[in-house]
Amino acid sequence: MKARSLIRRVLVAVILGPLVLALIWLGGYFTLAFVLIVVGVCVWEFHRLALKKGAQGDLIISELIAIAVCMAFYFNPNSTIPLLIIGTLVVLFTELYRPKGSPLLSTSVTLFSGLYFSLLFGCFILIRQLPEKVGITYVEAGKWLILLIIATWVCDTAAYFFGSFFGKKKLMQRISPNKTIVGSVAGFIFGVLTAYVCHIAFIDELALFDSLMIGAIAGSFGQYGDLFESMFKRDADVKDSSSILPGHGGLMDRFDSLMISGPVLYLYLRYIVFG
Repeated sequence: MKARSLIRRVLVAVILGPLVLALIWLGGYFTLAFVLIVVGVCVWEFHRLALKKGAQGDLIISELIAIAVCMAFYFNPNSTIPLLIIGTLVVLFTELYRPKGSPLLSTSVTLFSGLYFSLLFGCFILIRQLPEKVGITYVEAGKWLILLIIATWVCDTAAYFFGSFFGKKKLMQRISPNKTIVGSVAGFIFGVLTAYVCHIAFIDELALFDSLMIGAIAGSFGQYGDLFESMFKRDADVKDSSSILPGHGGLMDRFDSLMISGPVLYLYLRYIVFG
């Protein structure tokens, strides 16, 4: 069973990995479609977790809010704030006329899931469109995101293997009992080293220090993204957010690290590198 599970896991990774990188590289509507799929599925998975705790939100409204925010990021970021206000009001009015359920729990789940994934993972759209604002080659932002994704994957892999073989002291046992301090440190180091290799290989319009910072963001904030999702799953008493990806779990499980490192990278690029 373990061998079959490993084979499924590897096959999904071999197919999904290049597809994700290709959609990011192509940019435009391809990146938008990628973000919409990930965000849409993650919202659904979060509602499934909430149901485990007896909290039933309005999935349709959450999805509409998430889609609207991502579309605003792509077509007109200045419209995001009005959309957030409208979305919040829609949730409140809908809940006011709902005949049953807990308004406190329902509004919390509906709003949080709709905003958490779209505002954070939606930053991939903002990063991909950033060259238009700062006057550099459009394709370059695709390279930054590819660097972030590869560094994240290497970080996760290094953390797993070094933690499994050498890790003893737990990193945060209450949230994720298998993660160790050794694994976390190894993940960070390999994330930065990966960024260095990527910079030499294909980064053209970013200083080496900034590329290394992308690796550092992947190796630090990316690990927090994993812990945040583990926190939700542990509270719901589940191993995976869903079983949509054989051997990997759900999209929350696959993109949890990028859910946090992505927005941190956007803030770093937008307000420090190109501020």
